[in-house]
Amino acid sequence: METTPDLADLIDQLQGEEYDVTEPLPGVLHVTGRFSNPERIALRAAADAGDRVVAVWATSHHDDWALVAWDRPDLVAITQKGATPQRWRHRRLPDTLRPDAQTFLEGASSPFDIVTRPKHQPTPAAREILARFDISDPPPPGWEPPVVETPTIPTVRETTVPTATDKPKRVSTPRAPKPPAKPVAPEPVVAICPTCFVALPATGICDNCS
Repeated sequence: METTPDLADLIDQLQGEEYDVTEPLPGVLHVTGRFSNPERIALRAAADAGDRVVAVWATSHHDDWALVAWDRPDLVAITQKGATPQRWRHRRLPDTLRPDAQTFLEGASSPFDIVTRPKHQPTPAAREILARFDISDPPPPGWEPPVVETPTIPTVRETTVPTATDKPKRVSTPRAPKPPAKPVAPEPVVAICPTCFVALPATGICDNCS
């Protein structure tokens, strides 16, 4: 496809940065190369286009991509990283801002965003802007979504775990009975002399008082 003369300088600039650049549709560029943030590349290219109406696809070497459509005041940016859902942003910029404003390069929200519920969904106006470039589907030409492998679920093996009631009970050994206690002999009664209170001998006659 022939290059649109109005974008020839922009294509030369991008190629000078060692990016591969094609023009799959009139006014639409596709930039590929070794970069990690395709949205930044597309926003900067749109800013360098000035007030020219342009759309820029940027696809990184990781196969992540971004599409920026610029038709002042409307700035539409669509990004997709891996198998994550597409993220849309539609902004209406004042005359003092360019598409490569730092807030936009960082992917942050701004007062110029058209907020959707849920967030980052396409607005009807955003789709109309893409239609001006004959773009009906945001992904770049030839891009295919990555195949997400389903994790293998390990086979579950069932085993029977004995419960506490299944354990054999301990049988206590009966203790031998204690032997009966020996009878205690009564203490002998000692006779006391009533006069001197001395123990009396076996004769019963006090040695002191006799």
